[in-house]
Amino acid sequence: MKFGSKGLSGWLFGREVRYPCAVRLPHAVWIGGLLLPALLAATGVVVYSGGIERTLHADVRSALEKAGYHGVVAVEGRSVVVSEVAPRSVDAVRAVVSDVSGVGGAEVRQAEPAQLFVAVRGAEILVSGAVADDAERGALIEAVQAADHRVTAALRLGGLLPIPPAVVGRVVSAALSAKVSDVTATVHNGQIAIAARVPDEARATAVREAVTQAANGLQVTDRIEVGPSAAVGDLNVEALHDSISRLVNGNGAIRFVQGTTAYEGHGTVLIQRVGRMLLVAPRASITLVAHGTDPAVATTRGQMVRDVLVGQGVSPALIAIETRPAPGGEYDPATRQVDVVVR
Repeated sequence: MKFGSKGLSGWLFGREVRYPCAVRLPHAVWIGGLLLPALLAATGVVVYSGGIERTLHADVRSALEKAGYHGVVAVEGRSVVVSEVAPRSVDAVRAVVSDVSGVGGAEVRQAEPAQLFVAVRGAEILVSGAVADDAERGALIEAVQAADHRVTAALRLGGLLPIPPAVVGRVVSAALSAKVSDVTATVHNGQIAIAARVPDEARATAVREAVTQAANGLQVTDRIEVGPSAAVGDLNVEALHDSISRLVNGNGAIRFVQGTTAYEGHGTVLIQRVGRMLLVAPRASITLVAHGTDPAVATTRGQMVRDVLVGQGVSPALIAIETRPAPGGEYDPATRQVDVVVR
């Protein structure tokens, strides 16, 4: 590389490269006969790091949220993959991601039909699963509403219902028409499994016939037991824990800004929804697992979540708080969140 009367010249990959005299190359370093970092800038070479990928990840998430779309974002270099996208939103999501500055390639993968869980416990109807968007969520809640029953919906946005909302509504109506206060329906892979505890065989037959008629051709698996009905308010604790986990993780988790007790994301709105779900199992034990670099900050985060749950009617005597240290810092979102464990 040399300076001439008309500028700077040199050889790069076997070709002579010329630069005008107006180009200034401060802090230049000679490596292997090439002038750096000016040469990298002139040839468009960019060195990527984890920080660049984190920034791109945040920008894509922000763009999707502003546009009203949902999905799981993964970034490698400048390539972005968004998965768990509702089929009807695939093209729109691809357009949004491609328009984000810095994205070199965008791949969008549609969601598979998620498992749908519907439970009737006394005066409570619990629905858990995934829906495409707010419109479908509203349609599903409207379909399952019934007089004298409260609906608790733990629905993740950006997924795919295994059956239309109208069919879900007919299944719920079938369970209610059989006058059974303890019945669960799980829909997955073209099948619907009905679990119920009924006082006699006649009531069991009524449930089977009503649900089979409402199932719209789905294969029905019978898990109905004849025996004393469970007390109103009882709920399969494992199923409730799974439902709450899907709700929390599907909505960005209960997270805080790094090193602080300020909520990040949905905050108290998400915790309030968890609290309403916990009311269907008034005797369940709840453990709040609070993560954080500073034990005092982690404890405060757990106490904040507990206070919101208590405000929703959950008994404080049933809530315990555990802290989990994050010695490596809170760069990973999982190290600055509070998990809800139901036992």
